[in-house]
Amino acid sequence: MEELLPLQSHAAEALQPFDERVIAFLDRLSHAVLKDPSLNRIAEFASLGFWLRKANISKYVNENNHLIQNKNFVTAPAGIVFHVCPSNVDTMFMYSLAISLLMGNRNLLRVSGRQGSPHLDTLFDVINTVMRNEENKLFSECISIFTYEHDHDISSFFSLHANVRVIWGGDSTIEVFKKIPVSPRTKDIVFADRVSYALFMSKEYALLSEEGKNGLAHSFYNDSYSFNQKGCSCPQTIFTVGSKADNEAFEKNFYERLKNVVVKKYDADIMSLASLKLNRLADDATAGKISQVMDSDNRVVFARLNDGADASGTCGGGLFYIRSLENLADLLSWIHPKVQTVSYFGLKQDDIHELVKLSSGKGIDRLVPIGKALDFHYLWDGYNLFDELCIKRSVI
Repeated sequence: MEELLPLQSHAAEALQPFDERVIAFLDRLSHAVLKDPSLNRIAEFASLGFWLRKANISKYVNENNHLIQNKNFVTAPAGIVFHVCPSNVDTMFMYSLAISLLMGNRNLLRVSGRQGSPHLDTLFDVINTVMRNEENKLFSECISIFTYEHDHDISSFFSLHANVRVIWGGDSTIEVFKKIPVSPRTKDIVFADRVSYALFMSKEYALLSEEGKNGLAHSFYNDSYSFNQKGCSCPQTIFTVGSKADNEAFEKNFYERLKNVVVKKYDADIMSLASLKLNRLADDATAGKISQVMDSDNRVVFARLNDGADASGTCGGGLFYIRSLENLADLLSWIHPKVQTVSYFGLKQDDIHELVKLSSGKGIDRLVPIGKALDFHYLWDGYNLFDELCIKRSVI
């Protein structure tokens, strides 16, 4: 452990917020990821590659000009950032790293050993290959990625030397790390357990062409199944809004179209998931949480929620709670502070503004179209991560 931190304590050439060298480095990573045939065919890795492009990063820089064009303060790197990365989303560590690098920070990243994805190993190989190039050698002094099992001493060592900790692991991980002593000025950015919904306006769905309905099923599949439905922004509950007849028609039609997509594309341990879902449905039925199940194929299960039931906490793998609503305002009784993303179809701009207004102070951090639920953004869980991962030095 002692060998890691000297590298982190004084990079050969100090980086500055939105440093052109970082933008160029991320763009080189983008090209390498998108060029790799074993990564570019997988949606989440291809999305990462596109996200890292210079064109995308430059857009983010322009949107955060307040950090570098302000006469009252100068923005500087926060220092050493210790990232505790999640095990349920393979690529999240790269987004966390990229945002921090763009603020000029030096980074320690703990990546869970439970992931064990061969594609993740390929991504590490790609990163190492890019970093071995002469123009990128600076970044070997800004990035250390490692894996270790739950070890209080190791976590304490890194925590004690960190200026900022970014803790992605959910409530239980946050609880563990909050008990570890840190410097009085160490800042924690925490990402708690969240739940996400999908919202469909059933009358608008009925107006779609056959191609449009199939495309929507594919988009919903990408939102839901990429991480076996365990990503914090993957929808666990589907809300339909409209008349009883329109909602029922939507449910039957959409179920069949989604099933057709899942049968062709979903590669998972079906038997293990079947057992998991059966146990969850039995528990839910016993608790009076659900009243009906639609499951002609076990890879797609819709379970109807009863009044007052908790809309969170499916076991994933294609088990969705579903609830029919008469109007958009009825959704508010299901909104609470743990609701992160509502991905939607059929909302007009006025509907979106109304939902934002009505849910203010109640929940919902993100409202995005169906198909965009997993798109990472520097605005996440209510944080502007660029703002959080830097310091402002007053020059008044």
